[in-house]
Amino acid sequence: MIKQIFTYLKTDVMFTASMVLALITSLCVRPDFSAINWHTIFSLMTMMIWVGLLENAGIFHAIAVWLVNRSHHARTLMTSVTVLSFFGAMFLSNDIAILTIMPIYLRLAKELSPRLKIVGSTLVIMAANSGAILFPFGKSQNLYMFGYYHSSVQEFFKWSLELTIASLVLMLIITRFVRATPLKIDLPQKVEVNNRRLSFLVITGLILVATIFGWTPFNLAIGTVLIAFFLYNRKMFRMVDWGLLATFLFFFIATNNLSHIAMVQNVVDMLFDTQTHVFLGTFVLSQFISNLPTTILISTFTTHAKALFLASNIGGYGTVVASMANLIGYRLFKQMEPRYSSAFMKLFMVVNFVFAGILLLIFGIYMI
Repeated sequence: MIKQIFTYLKTDVMFTASMVLALITSLCVRPDFSAINWHTIFSLMTMMIWVGLLENAGIFHAIAVWLVNRSHHARTLMTSVTVLSFFGAMFLSNDIAILTIMPIYLRLAKELSPRLKIVGSTLVIMAANSGAILFPFGKSQNLYMFGYYHSSVQEFFKWSLELTIASLVLMLIITRFVRATPLKIDLPQKVEVNNRRLSFLVITGLILVATIFGWTPFNLAIGTVLIAFFLYNRKMFRMVDWGLLATFLFFFIATNNLSHIAMVQNVVDMLFDTQTHVFLGTFVLSQFISNLPTTILISTFTTHAKALFLASNIGGYGTVVASMANLIGYRLFKQMEPRYSSAFMKLFMVVNFVFAGILLLIFGIYMI
């Protein structure tokens, strides 16, 4: 048992790092468990179950067949999954878009080369991070800043629209570098989807989306959906990635602890005193502790809301830990394609940092 625990800790580096950070910072200040964003935790858990049920119903398979039939070569396929992820994240958030689309693509990619598996997965994650910029509910840190700085709708869209358009243009340019290699995939037999199952999943899916948008009472809606899931499939909790949820919990605790440590407060207050410093510092710090904790931490010390918004969203590109969405995508890829996880990490880092560098150059002009 102990050996299994140590093996898991060595395997799941992000879980271990978040746990250690939470424990160490808790020695400096008393942890405040009310700082945990339970809305995010339960939304993510419920979506994991919904996506798992969707997969078991054969809907992923049907979508994969539909997608392949309309993709005559690799470049078309890469463009399709990029656009799907981009606009899906715009309305469903980057985390949920990745949870929904990544399994579809990776099951489709079983018939493709390792290179296309890696490239397509990288594009899905980056496109989700890009499309989710437009609306406040697309990313947790954007929703937080929207409320924290009491931004108007018009002001928020002034920040987000330019960055969203620039990101989409760059994403489409990236797909042009994919070779137009003809796809030769032996598609499996078409799966007939049970209409009752589909109706159930559509209804629960719409309820979840409405709940995430804040259109329905969160506690009542999530509780009702979880009961419905249990009655539909009692093995639903096997579909939850408990390690990922625990990672979120530890990060929430660690971030809150850091914001209450005097030395950290003094350093942040000194380093993030100008708009340019906020812009560059937010991006750099996001690469190490993720853009959501960075946003919460730095917002306490600055009034430069636009610089923080731009940098935290650009800061989501880069390392795997730069965004929680990156972490979700990496874990999905590692679970489904463990043989290529190292190659995925290398390509992901290179493409993301080039992408981020271009955006930093474009939008950094405003910060000078």
